[in-house]
Amino acid sequence: MSRILFTTQPASGHLRPLVPIAHAALLRGHTVAVSAPACMAAELAEYRLPHLVGGYDWRYDVYRMLPDGYADLDFAAAADTFRSLGEPLTRAFAGHIARRTAADILGHGWRPDLIVRELDEFGGYLAAEALDVPHAAVISFGGLREVTGPALGPVLDEGRRELGLPSDPQGERLHRFLTAGFLPPELGASELLLPNTRCYRHINAERAADRLPSWLAGLDLSRPLVFAAFGTVVYGLPGSARFVDEAIAALGDVDCTAVLALGAGADMSGHGSPPNVHLVDFVDQALMLEGCDLFVTHGGLNSMKEALRLGVPMVTVPVLDDHRHNAALFAAAGLSRTVPLATATRETMAGAVRQALDAPGRRTAARRMQRHLHALPALDRLIDDLEALITP
Repeated sequence: MSRILFTTQPASGHLRPLVPIAHAALLRGHTVAVSAPACMAAELAEYRLPHLVGGYDWRYDVYRMLPDGYADLDFAAAADTFRSLGEPLTRAFAGHIARRTAADILGHGWRPDLIVRELDEFGGYLAAEALDVPHAAVISFGGLREVTGPALGPVLDEGRRELGLPSDPQGERLHRFLTAGFLPPELGASELLLPNTRCYRHINAERAADRLPSWLAGLDLSRPLVFAAFGTVVYGLPGSARFVDEAIAALGDVDCTAVLALGAGADMSGHGSPPNVHLVDFVDQALMLEGCDLFVTHGGLNSMKEALRLGVPMVTVPVLDDHRHNAALFAAAGLSRTVPLATATRETMAGAVRQALDAPGRRTAARRMQRHLHALPALDRLIDDLEALITP
């Protein structure tokens, strides 16, 4: 059996796509470890995955990049400011952050036979090249043009020089082995942009302690059940409390039973809610979606894949650029209805939810794309393909 190292950025959304793959590799008998900064220790323990502490925790760098007065912006303006950090952050991921992570991986003495990285983590790529072992990438977000070889080759070349590797200014080696995606090709060619992309059936990540609270069984289900959640980044933006209040009021205006998750540890005392809207700080999203008629989301790729796997139609209020890419992609396929952030009010969000619930075609489209997803090769096939990289 082989030693497989998984590498991730210090964020749940980056880790989650790797979890089912790591679990499947363990079941196959491989030795597995996950390289991530120390801040990921508790989450990796919840997933029962071995943790190699390493990499650069860049989260505080983000706040130093924000302009003066950011905290006083309204929600939409704060989102636009945060969006403007997308390209500089990607270049940092491929620059000093990747170099620091590669140095940590190489310094551990834990020599892998294969490195599997989530797509935004580039230290694993540099370390694999230095160790002369194969490397694979797992797509963890939507909108891939900024992470192509030609876009990042010149930035990654500085790390290659430090490691004594030959120059690769076009980034031809970045995606030369395997790029694993978990969306059906029928969603569009934009998700097949990277070389050597193969598509597999999405599996929702599970922790041993995941379960739904028992009170959910007592909800009034004579009306449609709508679940809403907007992701950790969204709730951290200035002005988000007012946006949340608008979303609560919008769900209250719809003839439905709604559950809105405000994020782990959220203070719910500042938000009132009508009788049909139930506020929670955290609920396992994948389990919650299994019994829902509609999902209201910010448009993160993990969230949309979780809903797609279960054939749940969506209303999307996209915030960041990758969210907007995903929202447009799913809307074009008839799976989702988009409410632009600039016009996201109580009235527009309520109208979109009503229209989505009243449109049987949206549920049909979601079920059709769900079947395309379920027609893809299983996760075991991905493990076969990874093993083939180790022993060609």
